[in-house]
Amino acid sequence: MINAARLCIKWGMGTYRKNNFRGNAATFFAAIAVFLLTVGLFVGVFCWYGRGYVRVFAEREYYFLVQDCEDTTAAAVAGQVYLAGGAGLSLETAGGTCVVLACYFRITDAERVQSAMEEKEIATRILPLHCSDFALEGQNTAQKGRVEGNLETAETCARILFDTANALERAEMSQEEARVAVRGAVKALGGLRKQNTAPLFGRWNAALSAAERRGGEIADGILYAKDLRYLQAELCLAVVNADTYFG
Repeated sequence: MINAARLCIKWGMGTYRKNNFRGNAATFFAAIAVFLLTVGLFVGVFCWYGRGYVRVFAEREYYFLVQDCEDTTAAAVAGQVYLAGGAGLSLETAGGTCVVLACYFRITDAERVQSAMEEKEIATRILPLHCSDFALEGQNTAQKGRVEGNLETAETCARILFDTANALERAEMSQEEARVAVRGAVKALGGLRKQNTAPLFGRWNAALSAAERRGGEIADGILYAKDLRYLQAELCLAVVNADTYFG
């Protein structure tokens, strides 16, 4: 009886050890699985937040010399400004409607012209418009460099138009020289648009296309500083609103 009891105890202990080992092994492997799953989720979330969001550096500010008006008189004021040599571009802002005389890259230039306008008893104000950094998400993050390059090129073309308009006004540049400069800017915008093949650039390409078309029309005729100022102001406004084009 004692031997039989011992045999039963040994058999029971062996069974217990086997079952216990199996239980511990199952628990161990389950813990490993949970751990690997947690690590995988953590890595996935990290990659999503690390790669699914990039910042586009677009920090810029332009200074628009404008003349305020009512909505109902905007067209008439724009016509008067244009005939007087200004850009004549109507602009809607949070403060109401105004007409752009010119756009400047330095506030000191805008202030100097504003003072000259005051001497002629023409009321104007300086409207600073700011472009802030913005974000691209998901698949669009791959376009960060191209977006920043587009903004840089658009601003460069605007500067070319600005300098050409001033040179024409001061008789420092011939019509042919100015035409070469304008066509160069238009060609740059066209080349930019053709390379923007990603869906992200749909609305931006439409703006470039409109600028191309207007620039081509300007270059085909007699060049006037006011026409170049109009196109330059349009390009600067496009850059200012970059977040809405790419957001």
